[in-house]
Amino acid sequence: MAGPQEAENWFKEQGYVQPAGSRIIACHGYGCARRLAISVDGAWLSRAVASLRAAQGSPDAERRALAEVVRSYTAYIAASFGGKPDVPGSPPQMSGVHGQMDCLDETANTTSLLLILQDQGLLTHHMVEHPESRGFFFDGRYPHFTAVIAEKRTGAEWAVDPWKKPPGHRPDILPLDRWRQDS
Repeated sequence: MAGPQEAENWFKEQGYVQPAGSRIIACHGYGCARRLAISVDGAWLSRAVASLRAAQGSPDAERRALAEVVRSYTAYIAASFGGKPDVPGSPPQMSGVHGQMDCLDETANTTSLLLILQDQGLLTHHMVEHPESRGFFFDGRYPHFTAVIAEKRTGAEWAVDPWKKPPGHRPDILPLDRWRQDS
């Protein structure tokens, strides 16, 4: 397990801005070409807090609650960007378009949210890890990135990946090894 410092270092590696307090510099336009400061607080955060506190019983319950929080967050962030809703899966013709997100944008935005939740003590069973990638062209797969959490007790790593889903839909949360095998 790499830990939160490694997750924060990923932002530096990519040239992105890591979250600070409740402020996220949300990425869009593919490769974080466009950025928008968003505050994660108020009524939205209160609902997220209630959901996560109700799910403190087990790692599985916490992941289900995180899926709901990320679902709500993707809708919140898309509304904050305005314009045409994000098209899942990064169609090449949407590159550079306001409000459209590729997997790097989604990974940065999701990891930012997870770090804020962690910093506020809302993750009981998980910690935020360094984002991961799969696919390297030479293996016949296009590169793809995802946010990662790990169970504190077991070290089991989980991908938190909203990239294939439209804003407001539950993200894929699956074992990281299984995510790495997907194409």
